[in-house]
Amino acid sequence: MKKKLTLSLLVVLLCSTHLSAQQKIYLNGIVSKPFAHYHVGDTIPILAKRTNPNTLKPQYLVHVFTEVRAVSEDKITLLDEGHDFWEMVWIENRAENVNKVGWERGRREELHQEALDYYSTALSNKMVFEDDMLYDYLYQMVNLIHPTPLVKERSSNFSIVVLNSTEQIGFAFDNGMIVLTTGMLASTKTEAELMNVLAECVAHVVLEHNLINLNARLKTEARARTWATIAAVTMATAQTVDGINYGYVPDYSVSADLGMSVYFLSTSALEDIGAQYTSEQRIKAQRYGKAFLKQYPEIISLDDYQYTGVIANAISTAAWQEYHLKNYFYAMQLTERLNNLDLATDKDYLLLSRIQRRISNDRYSIQLALDYIQKGKGKSIEPLADLEKEAGIVYSRLNQPDKAKESYMKYREFLLKLKEEGKHVEPELQSIDQLIQRKGYLVGQVATAIEEN
Repeated sequence: MKKKLTLSLLVVLLCSTHLSAQQKIYLNGIVSKPFAHYHVGDTIPILAKRTNPNTLKPQYLVHVFTEVRAVSEDKITLLDEGHDFWEMVWIENRAENVNKVGWERGRREELHQEALDYYSTALSNKMVFEDDMLYDYLYQMVNLIHPTPLVKERSSNFSIVVLNSTEQIGFAFDNGMIVLTTGMLASTKTEAELMNVLAECVAHVVLEHNLINLNARLKTEARARTWATIAAVTMATAQTVDGINYGYVPDYSVSADLGMSVYFLSTSALEDIGAQYTSEQRIKAQRYGKAFLKQYPEIISLDDYQYTGVIANAISTAAWQEYHLKNYFYAMQLTERLNNLDLATDKDYLLLSRIQRRISNDRYSIQLALDYIQKGKGKSIEPLADLEKEAGIVYSRLNQPDKAKESYMKYREFLLKLKEEGKHVEPELQSIDQLIQRKGYLVGQVATAIEEN
């Protein structure tokens, strides 16, 4: 399933030229006041709509003989030709520039290649978060926001990539690839919050802010060197992650985000792809995004429980990442959100127990950690070995050495099965053997301290 999802996105990105194109679009109007060689009642094509920089009143750009001239809106009555919300945004903000300088194929091709490089680099470095149900939902939402092809010379459509990162950010490429993070998704409480983020990303694409920013930078060589550096550093980091997890009992606290997102989402990287939006650009994109959602409120349909269920895997991933970064209280807040809605899994309860042990040492808290373990075991489809190891630690704190040893022995049996399968578990197996032989699960002094509290 994971390969299928990855292949599907590559097909979307690489084969976009085979999709139906949405070329330049025009408006038509009826002349209501005579000007130049036009008479009242004439039908006239309108190239673009803009705001007069002096009067701040709308103007239409039209052909007058061999020139393009700006005409005040009171001289032309627009015909309703069924252009949608985003087509009108493009006409009002980008049509004038495209008519002046063309499609800027070279620059757009650079940005398209940047999107491909960005995705392939993230994919090869295990930064891409995989969740078929989540992606299906996100594509539904984007298609509700922008159901038509993008207005580009080269056929383009929206695609979505979710990165494993605690960074709470969302941005887009000129070709329509929207990048979100698990941290950003986990921070949203309602579908409306996510829709605002997606609508803002769509607005950045329609307003072509990446192209505008790239033209302002004009640093192609520096951008190429930056990507080479990112690729090298992230590959080295990925090898470190592989080394930690190779052949070992899965440690869910070791997230894929071990500094890689710093490079993928850094200011310099975003500047190089034109996605380091200015304050003015952000405000403009937010304004259009909110205007769209105000005009079409019916596209928000999930209640908070349903929405949390859709993004639950992203919340779990973000919680483990925050735990790994020692942000215990935020990690607990995220996981408790799932627990309170009965959406937590065995791994979520494992995390809650681990966090509980790190933030408190009174008897009630340790008993709560044990309760989480029992809930986790009740949720497991197949036994989760780490819950046995966690139980051993918790029973030790509760001064119940027999139960602690029993849990450690169950964990050891799991390690032996992995060893038979050829997995490299010797370090962990040796550690557990030493613990049991030395009766390291007997922690009476700590347990007594707990009793006194």
